[in-house]
Amino acid sequence: MERLIQNVDHVQLPVNDMNKAISWYSEVLGLEPFTVYPHAAWLKFGSGPVLMLHYSTKNEKTSWFAEDGLPMPSFMFITRKISLLHSILQNHNVHIRQYEDHGFGWVIKFVDPFGNELGAYEPKEA
Repeated sequence: MERLIQNVDHVQLPVNDMNKAISWYSEVLGLEPFTVYPHAAWLKFGSGPVLMLHYSTKNEKTSWFAEDGLPMPSFMFITRKISLLHSILQNHNVHIRQYEDHGFGWVIKFVDPFGNELGAYEPKEA
């Protein structure tokens, strides 16, 4: 059967201040904006899908809850420098929900200034 879906093109997050969001994602996470409009901005990672920040005044955010009631990120970033990421997040007073070794690698879960639940992990080398 032919695949109808090729891959993930971009992930969208709601934000209520586009300039603040672009600055935060650029300065804190190191993403590179490449297309910016008043209602949306696209930012590049090192590879893979792009991140789209979408302007919304509906006070919505991306999150869901695990069975234990903890908020969970909708997607996870991958990094090879999780301890540096942890330090940068701390230096920017980002709310960090979790930072620990999960066996398969180190995991960090944190919240952007708009309430979006985000996460990253550094896989252990085989």
